[in-house]
Amino acid sequence: MFGVLKALPRGSSRLPLSAKRGHNYYKGTGSGAMGRHTKKGGYKIDWNRVRTFVVPDLEGFSLGPYVSRKTTRPQTTQQ
Repeated sequence: MFGVLKALPRGSSRLPLSAKRGHNYYKGTGSGAMGRHTKKGGYKIDWNRVRTFVVPDLEGFSLGPYVSRKTTRPQTTQQ
């Protein structure tokens, strides 16, 4: 155990590196830019870079969102 601790540089820790730990470290969110900034301070969206999701046609599909068949309907109140 002492060999492991001795091998760590002085002042370092085993905690995960985040933006709050580490000098000048920016991790980001993993989302890419979908456009670019204009000279006048606006933002121009490049529609070729926008994420689109392909959803199959669910017309006549018998299943719904996962809800147990044992659940009771909530009581609605008129206000």
